[in-house]
Amino acid sequence: MGKLRNVIQYNSVGLFLTDAPAANPETDKVKFFNRVQNVGISIDVQRQNIKHIGGEDFLARKIVQAPDININVGYLLTDGYEENLLGLNVAPAPIVVSPKYGVIDNDEIHEGTIYKDLREDRNMFMVVGDEPFDLTGYAKRSQGYSGTDAIGIGNCFLTNYNVSASVGGFAEASVQMVASDINYACMGSGEGGYSWTQPIEEIFGLLRQVDAFDEDFVLLEDGSIIGLGEEFGEVNYGGAITPSLDLANKGAVITGTGFVFNPDMYSSATTAINQGGINVTVRNLDMGGPILNGINQGTCHKGTANIQNFDISVPFDREDLRGFESNNVYGRKLKKPQIGTISFSLLANAFTSGRFQELLCNDNDYEIAIDLTSQCKLTCRSSDPKDKYMKFTVNNARFQGYSFNEQVGSFATVDCSFSFGMSSNNGLFVSGCFENERHKKCVPSTMMAPRNLEVDNVTPLEDPIRNLQITDA
Repeated sequence: MGKLRNVIQYNSVGLFLTDAPAANPETDKVKFFNRVQNVGISIDVQRQNIKHIGGEDFLARKIVQAPDININVGYLLTDGYEENLLGLNVAPAPIVVSPKYGVIDNDEIHEGTIYKDLREDRNMFMVVGDEPFDLTGYAKRSQGYSGTDAIGIGNCFLTNYNVSASVGGFAEASVQMVASDINYACMGSGEGGYSWTQPIEEIFGLLRQVDAFDEDFVLLEDGSIIGLGEEFGEVNYGGAITPSLDLANKGAVITGTGFVFNPDMYSSATTAINQGGINVTVRNLDMGGPILNGINQGTCHKGTANIQNFDISVPFDREDLRGFESNNVYGRKLKKPQIGTISFSLLANAFTSGRFQELLCNDNDYEIAIDLTSQCKLTCRSSDPKDKYMKFTVNNARFQGYSFNEQVGSFATVDCSFSFGMSSNNGLFVSGCFENERHKKCVPSTMMAPRNLEVDNVTPLEDPIRNLQITDA
């Protein structure tokens, strides 16, 4: 690189993901992972220490299986785009558009939990650029990301997904992943990187114009193409080496492959979700306990909980598939069913009537819904709803327990916890509006209508699919 790097700063590092599967992605697209707050990578090497009688030293300390690369990523919640990028099943929310008030509602469609049709086994890249520059701006450079350092992580599988929010902060998520290989390279520099060379006439098909009736382009008199000379005849792109292993083929290294590192950038309709846009709905406990929502007729003192924070954790426990002839895994199969957890901390204000002994015979499922919206409404009318960005729903939560705490000088608090079974059809459902990318001409709302949405009295802009201009009725 052109400059000596003395330190790595947050603005010079970016996280990117490819499509699945890692060894043969559906497309060659690389996508920027938005709103990342922290990234951690650790490598765990497993050794077998061999001893023998008659000696006080180890005979050998062999690596008996390929090391696991563990990844932890924390990011702010937006509209479900990041979850979809990770391969989770996130239902796109259809949006109802009012000709007068813009986007006013979105009723989520749930087609399975986040386990259903999981699109996993991806490659991840941590790209490091020059210190004084914002890495997201590299896409506009003529050489793109050529000359940047890239840490490539191959065959990434999810192992845990966590969502949390608390009063005074933003709604956050974190994921843990396990991968099979890692490499380090300088993109497009020839120092372990990958350089993509392509003739200009292949990039611009117009230089091989053969349609005699097309008057848009000019050919030489003899019908040949317009030559540019040898020094301008090719274009070099910075590229990345594929970091994945061919797991199905005994973890074989994929050699001689690479791709142009030209990532897609996405602009969410929301910057981040703060406490003013979080609404939690939980049914009251049937056997006695704190009032979470609404008014329970069996209490002496009526009240509604002031929830201070919530936390959702969904495991992705896996069975590592191993065999003879290779120390690498040839798959990481997701186990089903599994147990997820959801917990709340709230200010204690009232309790329902009932005995916990009844839990033995009256153990019910609870439905818990968490809406993430904008803090502000589309209009000044109090009856109009807010923009909805994401929704989390648990359809089979079972009460696990709660603790009550009171001390001098502070409010009484209650910590409630629930557990729920996770499968493809029951557990945690997630929906988002990630198909509605932010656009400058989107009025009056900050969100746009999704694909194939028929709306009366709406005039399309230059892109009839993505951009809708709302006119007064």
